[in-house]
Amino acid sequence: MSERLRRAREDAGFSDAASAARRFGWPETTYRAHENGQRNFPKKRAEIYARAFRVSPEWLLLGVGDARKKAVPLVGYVGAGAEVYAIDDGGALDEIDPPPGIGPSAVAVMVRGDSMYPRYMEGDVLIYDTHTPLQAADGQECVVSLTDGRKFVKLVRAEPDGSVTLESWNTPPIRRAQCEWLAAIIWVKRARTAGPRRG
Repeated sequence: MSERLRRAREDAGFSDAASAARRFGWPETTYRAHENGQRNFPKKRAEIYARAFRVSPEWLLLGVGDARKKAVPLVGYVGAGAEVYAIDDGGALDEIDPPPGIGPSAVAVMVRGDSMYPRYMEGDVLIYDTHTPLQAADGQECVVSLTDGRKFVKLVRAEPDGSVTLESWNTPPIRRAQCEWLAAIIWVKRARTAGPRRG
C-alpha cells in the first residue's frame, strides 16, 4: 500500500510527501506515516488519496486494476460572451492530461476566439470539478448553468434574494440570474502567453 501511495503521489507530479500534504490540507505526519509504511490507511483514506492523485482506491489498497491517471474529458467550448457550448450527451471532444491534484470527476472546456481576452486566450483550457454551493462560489470564477439552460464562465456575485450577478471582462453583467448549478474553475491550462490573434 505504501509503495503504491508513493508512486501515485510521484506520478501526480508531487516531488515529496510534504508538498502533497500541504496541497490537500492533510496532516503531514499522518500522510508520511501512510506513505512510508508506518501505518496502513483505511478504505476511506484510500478514497481521499485516490481522488487527489487520480487513481482508483482499489489499486491503492489492493493493487487491483490500473494505476494510470484518468484523463480529464474536454466536454465543450467557451465562446463569445463567455457562453459555454457543452456536449450534453455524456461524450467528450478530447481528453486532457490531468494536472496534479485534480479529482476524477473533473471536466474541461476550451476557450475559442478572443472574446475573453485578456483573462483567457484562445486554446486555454478551463478545468472544473464538483458543484459549488452558492455562498462558497461568491466572488469565484465559475462555470455557471442557468435555469434557462445557458452556461457561462463568469465571476459570481451572490445576491441576498438567492439570485446571482454574473460578471466578466468584456460584456455587461447578467443580473438576478437563477442558477441550476455552479462549479468553481480549479485549474487553467494555458495555450500560449501571447495576446489574441487579430485580423
